[in-house]
Amino acid sequence: MKKLNMLINLRCLLLILILFAQPLSAQGYGGPLTFEGLDHYSLHSAGGRAMAGITIGVKQDPGLMFQNAAMLHSIQGIQVSLGGLYLAKNSEQEQQYAPVRYYPNLSLLFEGLTARIPDPDTTLFGFTAQDTVQRPFDNIKPNWSRSNNDNIPLQALIAVPVSFNNFKLVAGIGAVEYANLNHFYQNNNVLSPSILSQRPLPTFRPTDDNPLEVEWTQTICSREGSIHGYGFALAGSLQKYNLSFGFSGMLLNGSSDDYEQQVARGRLTFYSNAFRADSVYRITTRTGTSDFSGREFTLSSMLEGRYGSIGFSVKLPTTITRKYITQVKTDTMGTPSQSTKQGEDKLQLPWRGTIGLSLKPRENLTVGIEYEFRPYESVKYVDSQGLETSPWLSSSLFRIGAEFMITPWLALRGGMRGETEVFQPEGNPIAGEPVTYTAYSAGFGIVISDLRLNVAYENSLMNYQDIWSSAISKSSERQHAIVTQLTYEIPWIRP
Repeated sequence: MKKLNMLINLRCLLLILILFAQPLSAQGYGGPLTFEGLDHYSLHSAGGRAMAGITIGVKQDPGLMFQNAAMLHSIQGIQVSLGGLYLAKNSEQEQQYAPVRYYPNLSLLFEGLTARIPDPDTTLFGFTAQDTVQRPFDNIKPNWSRSNNDNIPLQALIAVPVSFNNFKLVAGIGAVEYANLNHFYQNNNVLSPSILSQRPLPTFRPTDDNPLEVEWTQTICSREGSIHGYGFALAGSLQKYNLSFGFSGMLLNGSSDDYEQQVARGRLTFYSNAFRADSVYRITTRTGTSDFSGREFTLSSMLEGRYGSIGFSVKLPTTITRKYITQVKTDTMGTPSQSTKQGEDKLQLPWRGTIGLSLKPRENLTVGIEYEFRPYESVKYVDSQGLETSPWLSSSLFRIGAEFMITPWLALRGGMRGETEVFQPEGNPIAGEPVTYTAYSAGFGIVISDLRLNVAYENSLMNYQDIWSSAISKSSERQHAIVTQLTYEIPWIRP
C-alpha cells in the first residue's frame, strides 16, 4: 500500500511539473506580454481593403507600395496619398461551468453563485467540514465585456514615375502604420496549476493525505501602441513584355504602453472529496513601455495580360527587437513593494508570401483572388535570457474581391477574406489549428479630376471557445473599421 501511495504521489508531482512547464496559451492565459499584437499587420490601401485586401489588379494606388510594389507600375503621374483608419472593437468573454465530480460546489464558486446557497445547519448530526459552503472573497464575476474606439493615421505616401523608351520606373517613399499592437485579454478564473486542463494529461485526483493547492487569480493584459514603417519602394516594368517587378524596404520603429495585473482571489486546497478556499490578498501590477525596432524587405512581380494578371510578393526573413522596461508593484496584505525590470527580446520572422490572380471578364469588372502563406510555426522567440521557443501557429489565408466600374468616375468594391490569430483555443480538438474567422468588406472609389477618394468598410467577428474538462470560456471580438484614402495627382508634372 505504501508503494502504491508513493507511486501516486510521484505521478501527481510529475503532472504538476508538466503543467507549470508548458506554455499556458499564446492568447495570454496568465502569461506575460511579449510580442502580442505584432501579427496584426495593417493594410494601407483603402481600395484594396474594400476588395478584401487584395493587391493584384488594384491600379493607380500608392497605398500598395509596401505590400506589392510591382503594382506601382500603373501610376501615370506624381501622386501624393494620405490615409486614415477608424476602428471600433467590442470584446467579451462568457464562462460556463458544469458540476465537477467530487467537488459539486466548485462550479458555483467560479460562477459567483454560492451566495444563493444557505449556510448548512451545524447542529445536525454528522456535520463535517465537507459540508461547508466555500464562498468567494471578492465580488468579481466570471464574465466581462469591453469596448474601445481608435482613430489611426494609416499612411502618407508619394510616388513618382519616370519613363525610358520601353522601360518605366516608379519610385516611392512614405510612412505607414506597419502593425497595430493594441491587445487586450482578461480571465477572471485563472488556476495555477491549471487543474481543469485536459492537455497534456488530466489532473489526478488528490488524496486527503496529499492535498493539491491551486492558486486562483484574475489576470488582465493590455497593450496600446503601433509600429510604424518608414521606407522606399521601386517598381520597374518592361512594357514590351507586360512584366513588372518591385522592391520595397522599411525601417520599423514603434512603442507601446503595457499593462498587466494579477489579483489573487484565493488559494484552493483540494482533498479527495472536498476543497477549501482560503483568503489570499495579493495584487501584482506591471506597467511599462516596449520599444520595437527592425527592418522589412519585400520582393514582388506581376505579369499582365489582356484578360487578367498574375503576380506574387515575398517578404524576406527579418528580426524585430523589443526593449522593455517594467515597473512591478506588489501589494501583499497592505504592504506594497516595487521593483523595476528591463531587458531585450527578439522575434525572428521567416519567409512569408502571397500569390494572386486578377481576372477581367468584362471591361468594367475586375475580380481578384489571392492566397497568403504564413509559416509562423518557424517563428523564433528569443527571450532576454537567450531561451528560444516557437510560440506562434502557421496559417494559410484566401482573399477574394471585386471592383465594378459603374462610370469612369465611380467604382463599387466588395470582398471577403480569411483572418487568423497565432494561437489556438485551450482544449482545441485539432491540435495546432489556430483561431480563424472571416472579414467582410465593401467600399467605393470616386475620381474627380486629379483627385481620388477611396473609402472602405470592414466587419469581422472572431469567436472561439476555450474548452476545459468541465467548463467553457466563450470569447468574441467584433470589429468595425472605416478606411479612407485621398490621392492627388499633380497635373502639371507628367512623365
